[in-house]
Amino acid sequence: MNTAKHLRPLAPRQAEALTHRARGLSNRETAQAMQCSVTNVSNLLAECFYKLHARNSTDAVAKAVKHGLIQFALLTCVLSGIGADAQDQLRTRFQRRPTVRTIRIRNNREGIA
Repeated sequence: MNTAKHLRPLAPRQAEALTHRARGLSNRETAQAMQCSVTNVSNLLAECFYKLHARNSTDAVAKAVKHGLIQFALLTCVLSGIGADAQDQLRTRFQRRPTVRTIRIRNNREGIA
């Protein structure tokens, strides 16, 4: 049975709330962005879960993106807040820093340190 046939389309505000959730915003941050109450956001997301047959936010976002119900560009989320010197910021943000670890040897019976 193909579940794509049974998915109901999302209302514009539901899609907006789910898109904010996909960007990693909390219900409170989503409410501020949408200029509504936190309860309204919770209700909008609950309707999304119902329409998409989703168990949680991650499942709902994955299904909505897969079926084209919301547009979500990962690149936009990664690059948000990066200014003109994006390459330098990306290089320092994702640069792997070396880790130095000190290991103490206890009860060294052979006297080798």
